[in-house]
Amino acid sequence: MKQIIALMLTVAGLLFAPAASEARGERPGLFDYYVLSLSWSPSFCLSKAGKRAGRQCAPGARKGFVLHGLWPQFKRGWPSQCRGAKRFVPDAVIRDVLDVMPGKGLVIHEWRKHGTCSGLSARAYFGLAEKLFRKIAIPKAYRQPAAPLVRSPRQIAQDFARANPGMTADMFAPVCRGRGGRARLVELRVCFTPTGHPSRCGVNERGQCRARQVVLPPVR
Repeated sequence: MKQIIALMLTVAGLLFAPAASEARGERPGLFDYYVLSLSWSPSFCLSKAGKRAGRQCAPGARKGFVLHGLWPQFKRGWPSQCRGAKRFVPDAVIRDVLDVMPGKGLVIHEWRKHGTCSGLSARAYFGLAEKLFRKIAIPKAYRQPAAPLVRSPRQIAQDFARANPGMTADMFAPVCRGRGGRARLVELRVCFTPTGHPSRCGVNERGQCRARQVVLPPVR
């Protein structure tokens, strides 16, 4: 009987285990694909953290999508804070990337948590992140909307696919907060191979926005 109970508990653990999880201390450069995270600034600026933010949320900043980070991913789960990589980010590298990333603290955090797993130097990592960010064409309606923009998660992915020839909707994954009727867009994730070519997103990006409609607060 004890063996049967133990087996049942093991099966239950497998069935209800998280679909994806963070793995700390992995070796740099060992991952399956990248996620480029584009944060929707108006949503961030409405949060508690946003109210304490500096230039990103300053009156008249008029920021829309900004670069949040470039994240190495496994097919299921992701590496984090990889061992053996330098944790220091040179000031010159930080200055160079601040035109697309909103703050020094974010740059340092993203390097330590995600960049150390890329297998690249800090300069090469942020250079690639900026290159991929600038490669993504933002559809006209999403650039600086003066009024709330309402779309379904599927429509957002399709709109970006149409604006980026050669890319398909399954390469874009909206992330929102809230379920049911309406939720607020937090970020858009775009997937790439380790060499920087567009790629279908994986299981980590599925189900990140379950609302029927997604609201993008206007740019201020």
